Amino acid sequence: MKLHETLVEFLVKTYEINSGWTEERKLKEALRSLDFSVYTQQDGTEVLVSKKQLDEARKKIELELGQRRGS
Repeated sequence: MKLHETLVEFLVKTYEINSGWTEERKLKEALRSLDFSVYTQQDGTEVLVSKKQLDEARKKIELELGQRRGS
């Protein structure tokens, strides 16, 4: 299983923000707090994504669909 591109960017950003502390304590804490989900892409490939980002994307889609139905 591979990492989705958005998760790669999210991990790099997490590293940039939290690195440089003694024994990388802050980075390790930030990485331990992350939750991941398996996402199946349209072509059937399963990839790991940030659960938080996936939940946000789903909410956005639900809102857009709700607005279209209400119109």
